[in-house]
Amino acid sequence: MNQKRTRVRLPHPKPGKTGRGAWVFLLIGSVLLALTGLLDWALVNAWLDGLIVTRNRAGPKLAYSQAQQPTQFYIELLWQGTSTLLLGALAVAALWIGRVLMSPEKKLR
Repeated sequence: MNQKRTRVRLPHPKPGKTGRGAWVFLLIGSVLLALTGLLDWALVNAWLDGLIVTRNRAGPKLAYSQAQQPTQFYIELLWQGTSTLLLGALAVAALWIGRVLMSPEKKLR
């Protein structure tokens, strides 16, 4: 026997609104995007000044000069730039999820 012909269809509840929590993703994405912009500004400022300060939370903060310690300066600039790019990607992902949740639902047939 074919199961499609013999199965009794059960009543299913209506799907809930998916756009309910979208504003949270849009808010988080906007804040992360603003933070990414500020970190980019700090990196450009450090590159133009030739002095960068480490962002380590534990221990003392170190300052590297482009003229005196070029290797450490560029390594720290690369490290902070990479972490800023990752934060920017996270912000874009949060904004994209919020946009997808806000879009009107497509009717399935």
